[in-house]
Amino acid sequence: MSFSKEIETLQAIVKRLESEPMPLEEAMELFEEGMAKAQQCRAFLEQARQKVILLSEGGNDSGGTAWNPLNEEETVS
Repeated sequence: MSFSKEIETLQAIVKRLESEPMPLEEAMELFEEGMAKAQQCRAFLEQARQKVILLSEGGNDSGGTAWNPLNEEETVS
């Protein structure tokens, strides 16, 4: 499943938990499913972050410093 689909599913779970009265057992099942989806999303984001770090190094010897798009000291010429 894609990241977008996982987030949509997680949002639907949160909405159900917040808005619908339900038995505790059902709420716990949804909560567990939501936590699993959240972990999958975190893992996807971590992989994306690592990929950005690798790509932003661009073959130079930057010492593994992560790219910071908000760093005003670096300018593109």
